[in-house]
Amino acid sequence: MRVGMIGLLGGLICLVASAPAMAQYGSSRLERWEFTPFVGYETSGSYPLTSATVTVNDLRINGATSFGTFIGYSITSNAQFEFMWDRNLTSYSVQQTPGGPFMKAYDSTVDQYQFGALYMFLGDDRKWRPYVAGSLGFTHEFNSGGNPTRMDFSYGIGGGVKYTLTRHVSFRGDARYMPTYANSALATYCDPFYGCYTAKVSQYQHRGNFLAGLAFRF
Repeated sequence: MRVGMIGLLGGLICLVASAPAMAQYGSSRLERWEFTPFVGYETSGSYPLTSATVTVNDLRINGATSFGTFIGYSITSNAQFEFMWDRNLTSYSVQQTPGGPFMKAYDSTVDQYQFGALYMFLGDDRKWRPYVAGSLGFTHEFNSGGNPTRMDFSYGIGGGVKYTLTRHVSFRGDARYMPTYANSALATYCDPFYGCYTAKVSQYQHRGNFLAGLAFRF
């Protein structure tokens, strides 16, 4: 999956890089930098448990408010490279038995750092500008109670819309699928040519992020 997402982001970057410049490069109206503070909500997601010694049924990071910023650089009026920092002050909960209640286990501060690109489908003469976006990076968790700190590969894919308020200010709404690598496990695959075989597969902690903010261009 990791290789596939790198390829998908590579395709998006190629789309961004090949976007028609036309008059944008020579236009004094193209503001290159964009700064977008945001606030939103990041969903819960179970951490894959693989060890035979684990005595619980489920370990879940809880949904909570997220906040952070985008820093973007426009290469045309439709295409941007951007960096995203997203912080999530949350906690983990544990479920001891299937169907049982979740109980709080420990607090967690989650920081996600992503580098990527976005492409807007409509020109800058439109107020509503939907876009597609993708990014790669890493997730860092600082966990309380003596639980180990975690830093793993992560990626994001999604899209959103920008609504122009003035030449220098826009409203931005963004929704992304943002999984983080958790661990690897063995799985059995079968096909009609080679029969059944065992292979190691990557397992991810799956979360979604929904946010809104004001974009300032200069």
